[in-house]
Amino acid sequence: MIKKEKSFIMEQQDKKLREQLSKIKHKILVMSGKGGVGKSTVAVNIAVGLSLQDFMVGLLDVDLHGPNVPKMLGARDLKLSRRPDGRLGAIKYSPNLKFLSIEPLLPSEDTAIIWRGPIKHSAIRQFIGDIDWGELDYLVIDSPPGTGDEPLTVAKTIPDAYALIVTTPQEVSLIDVKKAIRFCQKIKLRILGIVENMSGFICPHCGKPVDIFKKGGGQKLADELGIRFLGRIPVDPRIVDTGDAGKPLIAAYPESVTAKAFEELVRNIIVATEEMKKDILEEKFMRIAIPISTPSKIETDPEKFELFALYDVENNKILVKDVVKKAENQGLIDFLKEQVVTHVLLFDPPKELADYLSQNEIKVLVTDTSTETPDSLIEEYLKEKQLH
Repeated sequence: MIKKEKSFIMEQQDKKLREQLSKIKHKILVMSGKGGVGKSTVAVNIAVGLSLQDFMVGLLDVDLHGPNVPKMLGARDLKLSRRPDGRLGAIKYSPNLKFLSIEPLLPSEDTAIIWRGPIKHSAIRQFIGDIDWGELDYLVIDSPPGTGDEPLTVAKTIPDAYALIVTTPQEVSLIDVKKAIRFCQKIKLRILGIVENMSGFICPHCGKPVDIFKKGGGQKLADELGIRFLGRIPVDPRIVDTGDAGKPLIAAYPESVTAKAFEELVRNIIVATEEMKKDILEEKFMRIAIPISTPSKIETDPEKFELFALYDVENNKILVKDVVKKAENQGLIDFLKEQVVTHVLLFDPPKELADYLSQNEIKVLVTDTSTETPDSLIEEYLKEKQLH
């Protein structure tokens, strides 16, 4: 009885999550491999910058142990609003920008959060599903540094989110960025691009840039790994004061070199998100699932769809291959959505199954042979696609 009740509650929460996420066009997880790279500063200025471009924007702070967003927005006194239907709404910062953080929900600003993974997981899901964000063009999510519970929960809860990785130019930061990139690849989080923060220092006396933290490391890494380089942000001495005063630099000093760099970053993000969406529509990017009985044999019986070979394909090239097992009580569609699958390759599927998948926006590829290996089937499909 308790198990059934818990399952029902989870189903209701999953439903709320799906409904809320369906109203948000683009979701961006701002993350970094290490602390101290100015990730929150980047997240806040991106969110404000997008809102100044007349987009409807949400800013979610999932750094539960060190929430900085309310302070950096100068909005620590603002509270959650109550909707007519009883639901809580995100905090309104400006006509185009809403935000949410754990801080307004705490008894005092210096209350320490001492939570383990499962509680953090539940809190983040509630931030997204139980809070009314309304219709948004962008949801920018500021996560704590590293590859722990918070970014993992966001990735599992919002499978179509993009990762924006913030680094500084020096090698010690770039080493950790590589770990963040591997993390994204492992959990199938598509990478929007890399931002090089603290890329030069703008001298307050002469206005010229000084490369105190080196320069160009982020762009070099992006080029090496075939990832978009979204821009470099120089250090402006006023950025510390604007953060402490709750006035994001992009709005407080719009004519400054750093504000202009943020504006260019925002423009690049707008272009990149539209390109990534277009890549899926035009099948330049696909995540293809094949049910298998063994690593070298396709599973033909829908009742036995438990193990899947997953292929990330971009521009007709296989980038990543993985083998994943579906959870025992998990529905097929829930599993495929969790894995962000765009296509399923099946052997002679029943019409009902093919229609069911299509109705859930998963394209069905059909093969008439069950003797070829999954790898061969994918390679054959990509060759035919290239010819057409």
